[in-house]
Amino acid sequence: MDISFILPVYNGESYIEKSIGSILKWNREPKIEILVIDDGSTDETLNFCKKIAETDRRVHLFSIENSGQSIARNYGMKQCFGRYIYFVDADDRVDVDEIYHMWVVAEQENVDVIMGGYFRVNGDHSERISLPGEGFMARVGTSEEQALYHKVKAESAFGYLWNKLYKKEFLDKNNLQMDDIRKVYMEDQLFNLKVWSKNPSWYCCDKPVYYYEVGNVSTTRRAEPQIHMKNLVMIDALIAYYSEYQILEENLDVLIPLIMRTFCWSLVKNIEYEAKSTAKMRERAKAYMDSPNVQKAIKIRGAVKMLWKLPSFLQAVFYSACMVLIRWKWSGFVAGLFYMTYPIMKKYIFRVLK
Repeated sequence: MDISFILPVYNGESYIEKSIGSILKWNREPKIEILVIDDGSTDETLNFCKKIAETDRRVHLFSIENSGQSIARNYGMKQCFGRYIYFVDADDRVDVDEIYHMWVVAEQENVDVIMGGYFRVNGDHSERISLPGEGFMARVGTSEEQALYHKVKAESAFGYLWNKLYKKEFLDKNNLQMDDIRKVYMEDQLFNLKVWSKNPSWYCCDKPVYYYEVGNVSTTRRAEPQIHMKNLVMIDALIAYYSEYQILEENLDVLIPLIMRTFCWSLVKNIEYEAKSTAKMRERAKAYMDSPNVQKAIKIRGAVKMLWKLPSFLQAVFYSACMVLIRWKWSGFVAGLFYMTYPIMKKYIFRVLK
């Protein structure tokens, strides 16, 4: 088996057929299987999936007790036989022709992870999101490989599962699984950063392999009053993982920008819903400032240097200033700063943080 598509679904009767149907368009020589994990749906999802599985032997249906998307993905990873794994969200679609081309490159270059571009789809409007470059990216390698890595980590590329092919052997060898989405926020990014910490060969192939339906994403379209605490739980989990394997300092180059990026996002995410409440911004800033793990990380010698490897000079300057404010716990000043700069930050967020 060449590729295992893993597709968890919960109460997706209105869109699951469309999602599976986009994968079933595969008509290439490489063999695929589609593992649909019904996560305890209470609507007609399971019946719809049974009908599809009866008509195509490539579809394998499993039903588990409702446990959340991450646990369903882990279940699929244990059941699959493909040399590569591709994760699909049930309300999105894939482009199998582009995935095939990405698979060809993965085989030619013998990579552990290969990542493609995608389309952001909102109703009738779609926007292609391209990668910042093509080729291998590396923490230690040629100047081109390092430059590509620093560009990738400054954008959203680590934040998604569904635009990547993962070599199953690599995941199994390193015992890499998803964290429970019911306990940890941004579990996709957490998984990818754990993968990255194991030093995979990682290739960027700018093929638009996926159609990301942003109109279906509830958390990006509403206020999240506890966004700061959710981010901190994710950061705590990542630092705990790095500490367990004694690789914290060697991963500072990705951890420090992540802390600063989530810090900024925590402060600006809800502004349009809360009328730029400086009290709320101060509360969220203080949560970061009072976090033992955040303080531990940013006070490690050389931490601030990690920001100066970012491709954007202005981003590096702003993050560095925020780091100083976090160290000194000046929450009031931070709230005022973000209040004044929000119009500029909003443009940057929608341009860069796709």
